[in-house]
Amino acid sequence: MSLKKEDLIALNRTGENLKNLLRNIIVKFPPTAQNITGMSKWLDFNRSNCQRIINGVKKAKDGQEVLCFLPGIAGLEDFIVQAEMQEHDQQLLLDAKKAIKVFDNQIKKYARSHADLKRLLDSRTTSLSSRSANLTAEEKREQHFLASKQLIDSSIGTLFSCYILTENQQDKEFLHEIALISKQQITRSEASPPFVQFYTHPHPDNFTAPAEITKESTLSASGFLVGVSKEYSTIGLLDAYSSYSPSNSGIVFNGLPSDEPFDATFIFSNPDELANPLVNKSQCSSTSISIKNPTKKLVMLVFLEKKLDMRSTVNVGCYSGNQKVEEGKLRADDMWTERLPEFPELNVVHPSSPRAKQSADLEMGKMTDYLFNLSGLNKNDYVCYMVEVDYPIWSSTYRLYFEHS
Repeated sequence: MSLKKEDLIALNRTGENLKNLLRNIIVKFPPTAQNITGMSKWLDFNRSNCQRIINGVKKAKDGQEVLCFLPGIAGLEDFIVQAEMQEHDQQLLLDAKKAIKVFDNQIKKYARSHADLKRLLDSRTTSLSSRSANLTAEEKREQHFLASKQLIDSSIGTLFSCYILTENQQDKEFLHEIALISKQQITRSEASPPFVQFYTHPHPDNFTAPAEITKESTLSASGFLVGVSKEYSTIGLLDAYSSYSPSNSGIVFNGLPSDEPFDATFIFSNPDELANPLVNKSQCSSTSISIKNPTKKLVMLVFLEKKLDMRSTVNVGCYSGNQKVEEGKLRADDMWTERLPEFPELNVVHPSSPRAKQSADLEMGKMTDYLFNLSGLNKNDYVCYMVEVDYPIWSSTYRLYFEHS
């Protein structure tokens, strides 16, 4: 869809209204809460969304730029909720809620998502006929998926990756990264390469096979672990383990059935690869998932401990390959030459919200509860970042960057 002149005028008016309302809300905050860090602490609100709101108020040149700077609807609604908890001007907050609702309706009218609307506004496209013959970004990715699936004769229905980033209580120099990687509805033929699960951590010397993980298991920060989830994997997956390939850091599963889809879910406990930004000079870190097989849908959740989130700004990008960058030098602009013209939407969602629990047939809430129970951690102590992409680009990496201050 393209935007006509009258559409751009309506959107510009919405942006100007939101800018005015948000500015009037912020000026009534204490002076120390009118910058990114102070606002985040005072409201107990996500730092990245604070940055986006302040940029929308202070940096935007017109209403359309305001809409591009601001966070999505969920982020704006959460901001109003936190402001209400501070007993702010109720009429002003009510007016802001109405303006956010208008913005939400316009997103649904003009685009597939906030990210899609930003692309339309950035291009300032006004000719419907000039775009009608072109495929959308999602349609291009779908064609790429179908061609890649036929080429290598294998695919994944849904790739769900969930990460918990918390301070390592046994060694404060590091963050403890706990991850669940679930590949569902995997299809392959007899001619397909063996199924391999990759990871980057150096292999433990005493490794003989991935561990069997059940809901009764407990993860610790005493050493690196990779395991197969019994509850979320097809029966017989662990028995199909063949070998570890040191050349490409992957565990190999051979002899898997090729006549019907299967599920494979892996648990990782990585206690000593990510530097703790609270005590180190490292100013940045990243969490990523690489698309090693043609995949129909990617859902990525990253749970960041609140005390880390308070000192972090977050962004997301899609990059070619899986180039490893030295830890502590992982700023997004370091990778500008690898960044693809693909703009996944980053959302901040409440860990207990419906969006964090279910996506089509994917029961994310149960799976994230499973991971938190294995870890012995409380989900309410974390901020949840979510990326959801239909037909993610094969052989690319979707990466969330956390820049710390």
